[in-house]
Amino acid sequence: MQRNTNMTPPGSRSKKKIAPIVVAVLVVLYVGPMVGMLAMTAGLVDGAGAGAIAPFLLLYAFAGGAVIVGVLWAMAQRLQEIDGGEEEDAKKY
Repeated sequence: MQRNTNMTPPGSRSKKKIAPIVVAVLVVLYVGPMVGMLAMTAGLVDGAGAGAIAPFLLLYAFAGGAVIVGVLWAMAQRLQEIDGGEEEDAKKY
């Protein structure tokens, strides 16, 4: 039988994963519709076009997409840190 060398109880890592996942889902649910509306206004979805303002709207849609990608990347990185036990290692010092 192996001993658990970590000082945290077995279920506490899964509890620590809840917050990053919830925050990432909330950000995607908040920013996603805005990106969709900007893309629709710029004419990407229905083809109507917004004329001269379309590049500006596309820039905002791209920035919103970058926010979503960044939040998902940060969440994945945080979940790896939790799985790796880096937080528990830092508590030793």
